[in-house]
Amino acid sequence: MNKTVMRQIIRLAAALLWTCLATCSLLAQDETVPYFQSPAFNAPILEGWEDQSSESIAQFYQPAAQAIIRTRVIRADSAVTAAEQDLQAWLGKPVEALIYQDKVNLADGTWAVLVYQIDEDTTASVMARQNEAGAAVISFVEDHPAARIIMLTIAQDDDAQDSPKAEMAAALETFSLSHGADASEPQTVTLPSGEWLLQSGETATVMGKVFGNDSYLAIAAGDVDNLPELANAYHTSLLGFFVTPDNSDFLRLGLAAVFGILGVLLFSFFWRGRNAQKELALVQELAREED
Repeated sequence: MNKTVMRQIIRLAAALLWTCLATCSLLAQDETVPYFQSPAFNAPILEGWEDQSSESIAQFYQPAAQAIIRTRVIRADSAVTAAEQDLQAWLGKPVEALIYQDKVNLADGTWAVLVYQIDEDTTASVMARQNEAGAAVISFVEDHPAARIIMLTIAQDDDAQDSPKAEMAAALETFSLSHGADASEPQTVTLPSGEWLLQSGETATVMGKVFGNDSYLAIAAGDVDNLPELANAYHTSLLGFFVTPDNSDFLRLGLAAVFGILGVLLFSFFWRGRNAQKELALVQELAREED
């Protein structure tokens, strides 16, 4: 094979490899949704919230409600242990007053639903799930002295229900809250995360949204003006969270396939070039014999 043919083969192989790598890089990027990305998980970046995230923790702060939504994956024996370890290490306070505990089965597994009364002003609503990489902990912590805010996810008793009214009433009763005498009629509020039902009263406000077979709730006792924003943000964090998948096996398989195809292509060029040289030599020999 002459040098010109070899250079053309090398250029073509390099161009094919570059195109493949560039295509893979473009497919791996998703610029439509702003996401916090860590080696262990991905979480939505909350628009309008102060970003307090670090390398391995997604954390966003809302000053008006003195509320924080925090996502982390840590090693622990159980989901509940992980939630308590993260809260205690972060808040620097004992985490002992567990006032609510339940479980819900979501599309990505079973989550523990936990509510802690940290102190007189601080309430922590947590959802935690154990997985292969560790325990995922998504916390809503409010430290507002004039309010008490709780976020819950409750499995519906009847899968055919399309309203969260029953769960809204049950949640108020669970936490010994009531709307007050002047409770308004439930009204529909449209948020980026969908349509919520909102009912407010003199002493408490409750919101609910059905997604799948579960009701997502936000409860506020006291003076809270932006409960819809808080409910929307926490719901977005829960449904937008996902563990970073380990695609190393697929990457190795893909690279093996790419280099296999390139190898076959190079061999094909080499074989065709060799046959072309043989045919050229035969033609030249026939031409000499005729002379």
